[in-house]
Amino acid sequence: MEVLMRYLYQASHHNCIARLTGQYHNSSRMRNRPMHPYSIISQKISPSTFSHSFLLTFTSLFIKYPMPVIRILPPEVRSKIAAGEVIVRPVSVIKELIENSLDAGAKRIEVEIEAGGKKKCMVNDDGSGMSREDALLSVERYATSKIQTIEDIEDIKTFGFRGEALASIAQVSYFELETSDGKEGTKLIMRDGEIKDVIDTQRTRGTRVKVSELFYNLPARRKFLKSDDYERRLIIDLVRTYAIIQPDVHFILSEGNRNILNLAPTKDLKSRLSQIYSESKIEKLIPVNLNLGEISINGLISPLGFNEGFNLNLIYVNSRPVKYPRIHRVIIESYQSPQEPPVYAIDIKIPPRELDVNIHPTKNEVKIKEERYVIDIISQLIKNKIFLRAPQREYKQEIVTERVPDDARFVQDSLIPYPSGVPTRTPPNTETTEFWQLHNTYILAQTSTGMIIVDQHVAHERIIYESIMNNTGSSQHLLFPITLNLNPEEYRIYELTKETLKSMGFEFKEFSGRTIVLDALPVDSKITREDLEGFFSEIGTLGKLMNQKSELAKVIACRVAIKAGQKLNQYEMQNIIDRLFACENPFICPHGRPIVIKITLDDLARRFGR
Repeated sequence: MEVLMRYLYQASHHNCIARLTGQYHNSSRMRNRPMHPYSIISQKISPSTFSHSFLLTFTSLFIKYPMPVIRILPPEVRSKIAAGEVIVRPVSVIKELIENSLDAGAKRIEVEIEAGGKKKCMVNDDGSGMSREDALLSVERYATSKIQTIEDIEDIKTFGFRGEALASIAQVSYFELETSDGKEGTKLIMRDGEIKDVIDTQRTRGTRVKVSELFYNLPARRKFLKSDDYERRLIIDLVRTYAIIQPDVHFILSEGNRNILNLAPTKDLKSRLSQIYSESKIEKLIPVNLNLGEISINGLISPLGFNEGFNLNLIYVNSRPVKYPRIHRVIIESYQSPQEPPVYAIDIKIPPRELDVNIHPTKNEVKIKEERYVIDIISQLIKNKIFLRAPQREYKQEIVTERVPDDARFVQDSLIPYPSGVPTRTPPNTETTEFWQLHNTYILAQTSTGMIIVDQHVAHERIIYESIMNNTGSSQHLLFPITLNLNPEEYRIYELTKETLKSMGFEFKEFSGRTIVLDALPVDSKITREDLEGFFSEIGTLGKLMNQKSELAKVIACRVAIKAGQKLNQYEMQNIIDRLFACENPFICPHGRPIVIKITLDDLARRFGR
């Protein structure tokens, strides 16, 4: 009552209860003045009247003076929110546990999943393990052995450092940790981030973490997860990514009784890649090795014209797999209109103090402080490797050119691409009906202001892409149908995409087993059996985009288009140029690479200092 009267008294100074007191204070002198709240008690007011007036008064008070809406969240809510920033799906769990194993010096890492990791994620290693005391601390938030002071963040040499992973995982799953440092074995059982039991075990060394029913206590987050197959593919890609950069570690990935990956230790990056991909393909990759004191770059890149039907674009910084769009872009640009997207796996070694690894909750992104310097090194290194190794072909036929003014002769070309926003697709005004082919890869033509260089593969790719996109489903039947025997995964992808392919003009007939016959193609298309090898596997890499017509058209156009190194006659070159400049966008290929490079006489004059 004392608190209530004090609250009413304070409110009376704002005339908020004048209505309550004024009803019982009617003298002319006091009619417009609020009564002291304590005087209410001395009035003969019926309980019902007071209750009614009290309710009206408090309603007006809360409208005018609402209670605070900002509140401090309870610890259990804060923990689940924090866990959601680090652990977003099963692959996040596997990533954190593999990194812990690598930090512990493990040489054998076994990953086991069920239902794409949604039902179970388990990682077992032979690393250094933990004592009982360290095991109990490891599941506390912000408990870590990696750093102690703020200065340590500037010199991080391990994968983990925040001390959040195990605590975050334990908050959103049924969690078990069994570990041993070689002296004693300990097992922790946790629910909702709380330790329910601590058991002594006979484990000799290493750590095993079992995570079951991920997000069981966060239904909205669990509903956000995709199919088992999708989550499984993410985990396969992740384990493969770490295995590639850690060739001396034995990685095993299994689901149920099926081994998905079993990558025994090997000597180097190239040997590891040969375990995963075709050895004959990996043999064609070019090693890159550069040591500049504190900075080094090592890895493998594809040569010019590499077309082996698999995707590999991996960037590591201090052996940490990262997404680094600027470095990826400079690698693409270094190939100067490659016929196929380059294949590469490179590891950039750089002093930890020159690196910020603390810019993303999942540590998938880093920032190199001297980024421009490192990017320039990578660009120059790749250009030197691929262009110095490019095969030089001997030509029996002499290339005869029309005479041009002396000041237009040149021995070194200038790479000046057409701007992406060219307002017209009118072809350049060529002064000759003759075309020349450079290294059976580029078409050269003289124009009124200089010359153009056209990449024959991406030019043809653009022509085919627009032809498919503009086709309404019309087909042309093959004189000799192509028979394909698909593996189970390829047949599954065929089943998922056959209706979209049919709408584009493809016609297939199905026979027993997993045999299909390609009977018809989109009008104005050509395709060979070689073009179809690995076709459905490549479509599968598109994931949820595999049924988008534009994405399928890109894959088809890239496979069917004229390849680098294919000799063309005058008629074929003329046909490509004419059809290219009839396209809606003749300057950029469907994958975003330039098609045409323009070199003017003025550009050449500047290059020669005229």
